[in-house]
Parts: sequence; structure tokens; C-alpha cells
Amino acid sequence: MPELPEVESIVQELRPCLRGLVPIQIICHKEKFLHTEQPLPNVLNHPITDISRRGKLILVWTSPFVWLIHLKMTGQLWWQPSNAPLPPHTHLIVLFKNTHYQLRYADLRQFGSWQIVPKKNLSQVPFLQKLGPDALTIAPSILKQRLQNKHTAIKSLLLNQQCLAGLGNIYSDEALWLARIHPLTPAYVLNQIQIKRLALAIQKVLKYALKLGGTSIRSYIQPNGQKGLYQRHLHVYGKKGLPCQRCGTAIERTKICGRSSYFCPVCQQL
Repeated sequence: MPELPEVESIVQELRPCLRGLVPIQIICHKEKFLHTEQPLPNVLNHPITDISRRGKLILVWTSPFVWLIHLKMTGQLWWQPSNAPLPPHTHLIVLFKNTHYQLRYADLRQFGSWQIVPKKNLSQVPFLQKLGPDALTIAPSILKQRLQNKHTAIKSLLLNQQCLAGLGNIYSDEALWLARIHPLTPAYVLNQIQIKRLALAIQKVLKYALKLGGTSIRSYIQPNGQKGLYQRHLHVYGKKGLPCQRCGTAIERTKICGRSSYFCPVCQQL
């Protein structure tokens, strides 16, 4: 699943492409992907003013409406000329006025979604109401508040978007390794020094991954077709049996909430 660095990379690449363009048609091959409170003709023909991100959610802004795009597990956004072959599993295409380029949405597993809501109703979207503070800018004091009195494993909380928005399996493992915290550690036992170390580790990992365009292990691709490069710099994720880059001990894997978690049993003691 694209996490914060991947989604932010997509947003940064698409922003100069989409700003000022007027969407005139949406071709949706499967109705389940597109949800709108008003008929399509009403939400089209409004210039795009900006594109931004909240957690792992992409927001495309026009004056009266906001398009909410959630890539989920395997969603991809492609920015391509109309004569380019469609990417496999393309389910939705946005056409624009005065350009032959198209915004194309492909999704192998079909878990993603597009929702178009009036801007005045944005604060009423349940997913956004529940979203926690953004992981890219999380301050130690805020992280401490989010973890306080929680008996849940720290890895589970980092994956919970209501606790902290933007982290997924890859970067939570990487941040915990950098902060020397075992993923099964109950959140409430972390002291102030550990929480500060974790907050700084989260920011460091996310910023470096963003600088490298994200992590391309499975389906993630940038709108121009290029892959991210952070997979070349992973410390623990997917490294079971390989030596820890800090102490040389073999990396181990365990399951937490049904997700694989990678850690060093020496550097990250429980």
C-alpha cells in the first residue's frame, strides 16, 4: 500500500500538471470506484486550484468541490498522453480541456476509491474526521499524547490512522528500528526519551523516503512511470535472516495484527 512518502511524491509530481486544468469528462469503467453526491456534469468544468495530501489520502481541489482519492493497496495514478497505451487494470480516466494528457487510475486489487464532495461538506467526511495528526510533522509532545495510557503494541498504534496519519507497514518498521524500539512494546511503557527518539525517527525515515520518491517493492509507481528508490535503503523491512546493519544479528519477523513486522532482536529488545 502506498504510504505517506509515496502519496506525497504523487501529489508533488501532479501539482504542476493539474493546477489550472479544467476536467471535462470522467470515464469510469466500474461504478464502485466513483462516489459523488451530485451528478457528474455538476462537478466537472471547474478549474483545479490545487492538489494536496492528508495522511495517505489525495485531495484535488476545485472552487466548489474536493476530489478525495484513496489508492488503498494497489492504486496507481498515471499522467499520460491520450495516445499512450492504457496501463493494465485501468478503471478510471479523467479528460481535461485544452490538453491531450489524461489522469488515469489503475488498480489491480480494486480496493481504492474516488469520492467527490462539496468543499463545504469536507469537514463532515467520516474518514477525515477520525484522521490523526500527520506523521511527517509529528512533534514528540503530540506523539506522547497519542500513546499515553495505551496498552496496545506500539507497531499496531503506528499503523492506526486515527492515532497517526500516513504510516504503514514499511516505514513503521524502519522508524522503530531507528529508534531501537521493539514493535511489540506496549505504548504506555515508553518513556519520554524513547517517544522523542521515535518521533524524530519517524520524521527522518519519511523525509528521506520522500526525497527518494518513495519505495517501489510491488505496485507503487510515480505518475510518470518511474519507480521510487527507497527500497535500496531499507534497514529491516523484508530483511528476515539478513544481518542487522547496526549490530550484525539476524533480522527476525513476527506477525502483529496480521501484518509482518521486521526487527532486530538485539537492537530492539522487548
